[in-house]
Amino acid sequence: MKPREPMITLRDVTKIYHVKSAVGGAVHALDGINLEISKGSIHGIVGQSGAGKSTLIRCLTALEQPTSGSITVDGQEMTELNETQLRQARRNIGMVFQAANLLDSRTAAGNVAYPLYLAGVPRGKRHEQVMNLLELVGLKDRASSYPSQLSGGQKQRVGIARGLATNPPVLLCDEPTSALDQETTRQVLHLIRDLRDSLGVTVIIITHEMAVVREICDSVTLLEHGKIIQSGTVEDILMQPNSRLALELVPPPRLEEAPKLNGKDAAVVDIAFNSTPGKPTGSAVMGLVASEGADVAAGTFETVGSTQVGRLALAVPRSNVAHVLAAMRSKGIAASERHLEATEAGDLLD
Repeated sequence: MKPREPMITLRDVTKIYHVKSAVGGAVHALDGINLEISKGSIHGIVGQSGAGKSTLIRCLTALEQPTSGSITVDGQEMTELNETQLRQARRNIGMVFQAANLLDSRTAAGNVAYPLYLAGVPRGKRHEQVMNLLELVGLKDRASSYPSQLSGGQKQRVGIARGLATNPPVLLCDEPTSALDQETTRQVLHLIRDLRDSLGVTVIIITHEMAVVREICDSVTLLEHGKIIQSGTVEDILMQPNSRLALELVPPPRLEEAPKLNGKDAAVVDIAFNSTPGKPTGSAVMGLVASEGADVAAGTFETVGSTQVGRLALAVPRSNVAHVLAAMRSKGIAASERHLEATEAGDLLD
């Protein structure tokens, strides 16, 4: 498959805040960020509070300038633009906020029209464009409704329509589903994906929910203390099953209690395998497990994008752990011994 050209490129981006209370008087909110986001992709940015996600948003939208480095959006070097050029460039990045942030005094149509009004679009053209956008998000019949008359999911749909009002090539979504229930979250995410497919817009989703990444993202970046810990397409991440992000995307199965074999406490070996050409299939893995005298204590199988992922927790005689690890790895299966007192991988971003 031919690689997509980048829509957003960050090169050696740093952002330093000078704070008297900080060690050395400075906080490195972003520390040497290098990242490319492909045109037409959906890219997730994940990390704990304080990882640098908010600072990255502000630098991408040119609300703040990086201390050093370059940021290119749709061919424009954002760090070299003057104020007039920046105002125009910001219209190339639509924003969808966590709580929609709609204007209570305006109808759904009025909220969507507001960016067009600021951009100087004539009233007649505004109305046609607004109604088209509301139809795209499935709310044309609620054009005259005020935010107080809309559900949480409907408000977020209006927010998405507003973010797309100026026909931007980039849509930046900041925790767009964190205040929604599971079913509404699924609907909003599917809407974002459908809009990407129909409009070709590049989407960046800032989130702490790995379910969002599993549902719609093509690629993902893990930030920690202002640095990129891991980044890549979801398929490539899953090719490294013991990596931080792979463990977050599909965590090892949880065990309610320590497993036993023949009445004796057993060790636990975690294995991971994918539906990747050249790698063992699920049936081949199960055959290998049986031949090694191991039992499956717990397991999980998920489909992420176009990749099927299997994770098994094997109960293994303690005296046989090294042999089982070597046998699995010799077949290209990721395997590691689990120390039950250690923190589960699924807690990393909680």
